[in-house]
Amino acid sequence: MAQKIRIHITTVLAVIFTIAILFGSFFWFSHNTDSMIEGTTKFYLETNARSQAAAFNTKLANQVELLRTAARSWEKVDMTSDEAVHKAILLGQTFGSFSRISVAGTNGRMFDTAGKDRGDVTQTLYFKRAMRGDVTISDTILSDGEIGDNLYIAVPILQNQKSYGVMLGQFPISVLSDLIEAVGFQETSTSILLSSDGMILARSATNELVTSRIKNFYDLGTKWGLNGELSVKDIKLDIMGGKTFTVPYQSGTRDRLAILTPVGMNNWYYAIVISQDLIRNQSHTLSMNLLVVEFVLIFAFVLLFVTILHLLRSMAVVEMANDRFQMVTSQTQAIVFDYDFVKQHLELNGNLKFINKNAKDSYSTEEIFNKLGKLLHENDKSILDEIIDLRNNDKASVLSEMRIQCADGNYYWHRLTGTVVRDDDGQPRRLVGNFVNVEDEINKQKLLKQKAEIDPLSGLLNKGAFTAYVSDLLAESNEENLYAFYIIDLDNFKKVNDTLGHIVGDHVISDVAQKLCTVFSENDYVGRIGGDEFAAFLKLSGTGLKMGRKIIEAKAKAACAIINEIYSDDKNEVNITSSIGVSIYPKNGKKFEDLYKNADSVLYKSKNGGKNQYNICE
Repeated sequence: MAQKIRIHITTVLAVIFTIAILFGSFFWFSHNTDSMIEGTTKFYLETNARSQAAAFNTKLANQVELLRTAARSWEKVDMTSDEAVHKAILLGQTFGSFSRISVAGTNGRMFDTAGKDRGDVTQTLYFKRAMRGDVTISDTILSDGEIGDNLYIAVPILQNQKSYGVMLGQFPISVLSDLIEAVGFQETSTSILLSSDGMILARSATNELVTSRIKNFYDLGTKWGLNGELSVKDIKLDIMGGKTFTVPYQSGTRDRLAILTPVGMNNWYYAIVISQDLIRNQSHTLSMNLLVVEFVLIFAFVLLFVTILHLLRSMAVVEMANDRFQMVTSQTQAIVFDYDFVKQHLELNGNLKFINKNAKDSYSTEEIFNKLGKLLHENDKSILDEIIDLRNNDKASVLSEMRIQCADGNYYWHRLTGTVVRDDDGQPRRLVGNFVNVEDEINKQKLLKQKAEIDPLSGLLNKGAFTAYVSDLLAESNEENLYAFYIIDLDNFKKVNDTLGHIVGDHVISDVAQKLCTVFSENDYVGRIGGDEFAAFLKLSGTGLKMGRKIIEAKAKAACAIINEIYSDDKNEVNITSSIGVSIYPKNGKKFEDLYKNADSVLYKSKNGGKNQYNICE
């Protein structure tokens, strides 16, 4: 009897000791999970960034060597003769990732493989370096009307160990984007290539975290460091130090993590940007999974200690399936649902916390309307009526997209896919399906639409998109609205192209576009509707005609002032100004064509009046 008691006491103590160890290990693991995962992830990302930077260096070095090899074939060409250079280049062709190959002889006259004269390049930095025997890779993005944004590689053409010319290879930015595509985290990260001053030269295809609107790395963050303790100056000093480092930052309300490492050429940096929510979600998932396992083990030890091995085998299968389900639903933010039309009851399973922190596994029909229905966007509530109407039709399935207000207060697009189970009389018994977050998919569709609407040189709306947006707005407007239509034409722009060259001309277009975006707000429409002609559509609300007139004039005056600038190439100077014509809705027209025509007529009044001025249609 005493022995039995001792056995029971020993068993109880063993169970208590085991429970204590399990609880202790859980709390320790939960407390340290964040730092463990963050440290491991940072180490992996830094290692990955270094290897990606090295791979990029190697790929770019291969392009340089490819160009060197091609340059060696010019050893016997008379590089002092334009005719000989022109004749030889016509026999060549583009190769590798280059979209254009050009050659210049000792006098600096450059020809491409199409035989086109590219002008005198003796004053360019790459020509001077090539004549000294150096290889040059441009560290800024160059715009070319024929091949778009590109970088170049220039190598010397050697004859008897002396430079007699230069071979120039140009390749598009899209090639750089392919070269920097990261391996691992492709769906949750963005890879970017930076110049020494932080300008973003290229970004990977998965660029949701670093959109094409952001041109400089230092514009990514509104706060730098875990608690905003770092400044942009601190980041620049780290980059100047040429080391690999990790820096957290905030972009609005979103936490990001950037891993930067030097490429090893042109003082470029390779960076991987990842959302810190990914790390937090991993930590949370691990902690919750551990908690489930802990309670299962405690329950098994207390109630069925003797048969624990048998129960663990049974539970392992269930836990494995549950873990897989939880991981899949957590990653895809998916919810499986089962609605019973007879019992008027809804069962949910999956990543409910993403929708609402207080979400339950089951709801009555009344709760669906009173609680879940409130989370639907006002314009998407018709889905509830569509489900109820299944009693009055013979639909076999339901497919709909809607916006749901989630736990963070923001609306996200979700897709509901369901199958209707009917009885022999055709009445719906159950609706079974899933509910998946498709925000990224919708955003990608929006991005494709944006690419079709944006002028690539200026970054503004192209003529077609500008016309469509303004026309649609006018069609829905009435005479109580007040709008202003601006046509902005650049003065002396042709002189820029003729005197300073098309590269400077492209820079002027891009520069003017950015200036106009500072004059007009995001609520207005700004577009490029011709070579050197821009348009803006100002939307005024809550202002009378008198106050609106002051605002319209102030905008026109500000546009004239900010565009007025002198551009030069160290030899010649051209003063760019603007002539502006303005028409007002509804006074000067109610349709796009009428407003355009009236604004254009007073534009020429500005031109003929001496330029660098504006006129408003009276």
